[in-house]
Amino acid sequence: MIAAIVATAQNPYLPLWEHLPDGEPRVFEDPDNPGQYRAYIIGSHDVTYSAYCGPDIRMWSAPVENLTQWRDEGPIFTHYVDGQWDTMFAPDLVEVRDRSTGKKTYYLYPHSRGWRRVAMVCKSDRPDGPFTPINLSPDGRQCVPGSIIDFDPSVFVEYVTDKRDPDYDKGFRAYVFYGFQRSTAFELDQDNMYALRPGTKVHDYFIPASSRYGEVRDPEGTTYPSLYKGQNPGDFNFFEASSIRKVGNKYVMVFSGYSGPDYGLGSTNSALRYAYGDSPLGPWRSGGVLVDSRGVVPNEDGTHLTTTNFAHNTHGSIEQINGQWYVFYHRPPRGFANARQAMVAPVKITWDKKKVADGGKVRIVAYDPYAKNQEWTAKATDGAEYTGAEVTSEGFHIFGLPPYAYYSAGYACYVTGYQWMQDNHDVWNNHMDLAGITNRGIVGFKYFGFGGLDHDSKGIHAFAGTREGDGTLLCVNLTPSGHGAFKVRVMLDGPYANDTWKGREIAVIDVPADAPRVASTYSVAVPAVEGLKGKHAIYLVAEGPEVQQPQQRQQWGGRPSQPERPVGLFDLHGIGFSKSGTLCERPVVPQVTIMADGQKLTIPSTPIRSSNANGYTDATRYQIYAPLAECSKLTATATHPDVKISISPIVKGRATITCTYQGNTKIFLIN
Repeated sequence: MIAAIVATAQNPYLPLWEHLPDGEPRVFEDPDNPGQYRAYIIGSHDVTYSAYCGPDIRMWSAPVENLTQWRDEGPIFTHYVDGQWDTMFAPDLVEVRDRSTGKKTYYLYPHSRGWRRVAMVCKSDRPDGPFTPINLSPDGRQCVPGSIIDFDPSVFVEYVTDKRDPDYDKGFRAYVFYGFQRSTAFELDQDNMYALRPGTKVHDYFIPASSRYGEVRDPEGTTYPSLYKGQNPGDFNFFEASSIRKVGNKYVMVFSGYSGPDYGLGSTNSALRYAYGDSPLGPWRSGGVLVDSRGVVPNEDGTHLTTTNFAHNTHGSIEQINGQWYVFYHRPPRGFANARQAMVAPVKITWDKKKVADGGKVRIVAYDPYAKNQEWTAKATDGAEYTGAEVTSEGFHIFGLPPYAYYSAGYACYVTGYQWMQDNHDVWNNHMDLAGITNRGIVGFKYFGFGGLDHDSKGIHAFAGTREGDGTLLCVNLTPSGHGAFKVRVMLDGPYANDTWKGREIAVIDVPADAPRVASTYSVAVPAVEGLKGKHAIYLVAEGPEVQQPQQRQQWGGRPSQPERPVGLFDLHGIGFSKSGTLCERPVVPQVTIMADGQKLTIPSTPIRSSNANGYTDATRYQIYAPLAECSKLTATATHPDVKISISPIVKGRATITCTYQGNTKIFLIN
């Protein structure tokens, strides 16, 4: 199945309604366009809303020459057995090329959570499938003997070109890495790609696992042959999800790990860490933190570091696209782990020619094309320094977001209210609100490319910046809450006008107490952004009366329910810039009206959630109830002429209405 192409590249870089965590990035040749390449992200799929992941492995892809055009390749694998659909956790996908024939085979490691099916391996002739399991019993219930791969697997394929190498005839070696709070690795049998290679061993307690930063959880007395002599086991902090890449003459292992105290913050597994070595099986040295998804920055006065984004787990890897390295990870809006989103950030990787055994190193830091040495770090006066990737709104737009456009509030990367960000599962609406922004609340967008981009670069097309005399307006779309008058102070470069942040107030939006409680665009002139070079951040700082938050309702049994939508001075929908000849308007989402025998039917706002029973791989079905007879008259209309509508015949009191807009289909099931 191929769904819509979506023009995006912000962070998250997939549509805001898509929830693809655990993404493993790969670059493969386009099977439909030989000689051209696509970037692929292969992940699990948060579609149940009540648990991690769902019944499918999901894939999206984009041509490497245009990383703003991501295409939904659909559910590339599901498994149905005994009346239930398996839940699929974090997957991996690798390509194996036959040297003699050039034939490519793709091996998928879907991490099925089905009973005795965790070690399942599948293969296909195409990266997007269809995939067929290769190590299941004939009834599809369990893996065959020799299948020992476990939690969150990742595979590394190393091609052999030296004729003196004993594996030259096979053409490659393959290694698998896996584990949850316990790291394991072994060499794969090239003949089947799921079993231990004969004559080799399983490397258990491969790298040290931790229960929090610096605290090794492996049994006391555990030795680690895969570490260099003198390497402190407490430096690794492995939690789960290893992923291996070749960088120069060395190997880099990325994994979900604990970080925080190493730069003055609390311990979290909201981070990816890395290690490096001279071979896929080590020995290894710890490299440190790769990205902390909490968005680490200096605090207001720069005395220590703080966080500006949401915390839960994260999972991902690194990949080089168009000569630029990126780290791929995921975020959990408001810390909610069942609606995670795919994130990306550029990194700078340097290495030397010396072997690690001889003191060679791999260093990974945040990449900024406009910074000194093209490096970004966050430093505090207490000596703490965070060197991982920067959490921004940019995604693949590493030269800054094109300013003359509208951006949903869901792209905010600096948020001081951690319950503000609201989920969205409407496939026609690429949007997420920030709800209930309160007094002194800050919302930041890093960064806008006010300097423009003169020519296509690294998969991003050239765009116009802001020039002097453009008459640039900042457009902020928000809904006042009716709790009094308030201001929105617009800050350039930093949220604070001090020596630490060097922020500068460039405009103020005044919203009166009697402002209509509807979504409205407030525009204000911002000549200060005209003629700027490079990229710059914009922060919105709220100022107004304090607003009491509603008491959270309790579910049966005293358990808290999903957090209610917070209440504040206003809800933020989006921002952007306009000038003469350009518009900055919030997109209007088409609405569907369904009538049965002249009566308007109620369409729920929430789609049917996926379950192991229904096996739904998306959030596109809506359940509607109405008394229907075979002679009933069903009609459907939409507020946009591009919505294509199809109505099925009524059979036994049931009917289906499908509505397609911009390649995405909603299905209304009427009983």
